[in-house]
Amino acid sequence: MVFGLSLFSACVQYKAINIQTLTPAELSVTSDFVQPLIVTGIYQGVAGSPESMAQAALDSTAALETGLALAESLAESPWFKGVEVPVKQHYRDESTNRILPFTWEYVERLASETNADLVISLEYIKIIPTTDSYSYWDNYYEAYYGYLSMDVFAYWRVYDLYNRKLVSDYMFRDTLFWDKYDYFPVKVGDQLPGFFNSAAYCGYLVGDEYAKKIAPYWTDEQRFYYIGGSTLMQKAADFAVQNQWIDAATQWEEVIKKYPNRLELAAKAAFNLALANEMLGNFDIAIGWLVESDKYHKLQRTSAYKDILERRIKQLDRL
Repeated sequence: MVFGLSLFSACVQYKAINIQTLTPAELSVTSDFVQPLIVTGIYQGVAGSPESMAQAALDSTAALETGLALAESLAESPWFKGVEVPVKQHYRDESTNRILPFTWEYVERLASETNADLVISLEYIKIIPTTDSYSYWDNYYEAYYGYLSMDVFAYWRVYDLYNRKLVSDYMFRDTLFWDKYDYFPVKVGDQLPGFFNSAAYCGYLVGDEYAKKIAPYWTDEQRFYYIGGSTLMQKAADFAVQNQWIDAATQWEEVIKKYPNRLELAAKAAFNLALANEMLGNFDIAIGWLVESDKYHKLQRTSAYKDILERRIKQLDRL
């Protein structure tokens, strides 16, 4: 879907459009799967230890939200289009300080209910909250400041059951921070989010960010094309608004043929032809039209647009 916004100035008339481009995954994870499964590790805690049980509740809240967020985000990726990704929980082993990989027998047992051939496993997540508050004088009034921070640690592994291969592991680390000034004492669960709400948000962030690490995702970007200078340019713009890029390109080519001596106008038409070819997936041809545009007249946007197209060409090998 393409959205447009016309922008006018004394010298330039052009239209901005919003498009979506496919960004490749950062981590190398196989796309050769039939049924994926998300597994999240939750922690039972030590009975009789309030501190352990509270920590287990925070970690488990985050883990559950992580699995749901990952499934939701993966559903938007072309790799997972039309594939339902179930989420399964298991109790993680806290008897060792090392995060050991699952045995293949255990992976197969986890995958058996859904016949999964790819297991995406959140094997560890730890949420460490820190909070404090204090009062101070704001002129003649007593005021308060408080904050809540959450250190987040998560460890992922991806198991390829078909090839019995561990294809990826990844450690996520981040710190989320909330603070507030008020004329009443600042408390968690009042002016600041509660511990469990903030833990759930941490889990959402972990799942959403990891989806972008292992699967291609859509990115919102903006493009521009010129619409002024002749009736042919306006006619082409009308086609472009309707996403009819071949018809628009025909009009822009006519502009170059009809007005070869109007160098700036020809440069704008060539620039627009680059956009038309990008929209049609012809990235090399698009760069060629930018080179032609420069031969007519140096436009301000040409160099930056050429960089964008070169980046997209490099990304094709990773999709």
